[in-house]
Amino acid sequence: MKKSNLNYSISTFCFGERYYAQTNRMINSFEVLSEKPEIFIVTDSPSSIDVKPFVNVKHISDFNPKYSDYKKNYYDFDFSVKRFSVLYAFQSGYNKVILTDTDAVVNPNLYTHESVLMSFTPNSIQSQVTYNFSNELKTNSMLGRRFVKYEEVFDVFYDKHLLDFMPEDCIQYIDSDDDKKFNFIEVWNKCIEIKDSENLHNVPAGNIDEMCFSALYNGMTVGNNSDKSINKLIPHHDKWY
Repeated sequence: MKKSNLNYSISTFCFGERYYAQTNRMINSFEVLSEKPEIFIVTDSPSSIDVKPFVNVKHISDFNPKYSDYKKNYYDFDFSVKRFSVLYAFQSGYNKVILTDTDAVVNPNLYTHESVLMSFTPNSIQSQVTYNFSNELKTNSMLGRRFVKYEEVFDVFYDKHLLDFMPEDCIQYIDSDDDKKFNFIEVWNKCIEIKDSENLHNVPAGNIDEMCFSALYNGMTVGNNSDKSINKLIPHHDKWY
């Protein structure tokens, strides 16, 4: 059940000591706000997180214990674990969720609840950084190619102009009605099963195809909201990889 009067929440994930520290930095950055959104965190070490009244933490084993055993280097880590962070917020009553990497912090000069809510689009996934499906197919990237595999397995086909703006999954604004949100997660789960069984490469951008496919399959759209969302949350990358 919701503990906040705000109509949106933040979801993130962290595995490994360096990332626990980043998560705590993110949590503390919200202290500048008089009213704070709920933050939902999925991790392998809840005791490492600074739990505050607006912070909710679950162990990954509560969702899928296989993720408790993970590759500790950035390039081999399985980022499909992100879907459980979104599910955590959905299960807690939210339809609007900002899914963010845990290195993001609040920009106090631009972050207001009113402007954040304006960054959501009903039944859509939006991001300030996006990729064009057709352009990606001209490169050696796996981005877009996994999407085609999911179309094949599900026996569906989508107009690729719907994918002119495929949201990067570093900071995404997810808005889904009650009748779509859990189906969205379920299709995302199935995409991960296909990815693993077909041994599809996870990099680059190992959630973009999956989230875009799940969105379109459930009658949602994807797009770019940089005109509304840019720099409200700012990634502070600590380079150790």
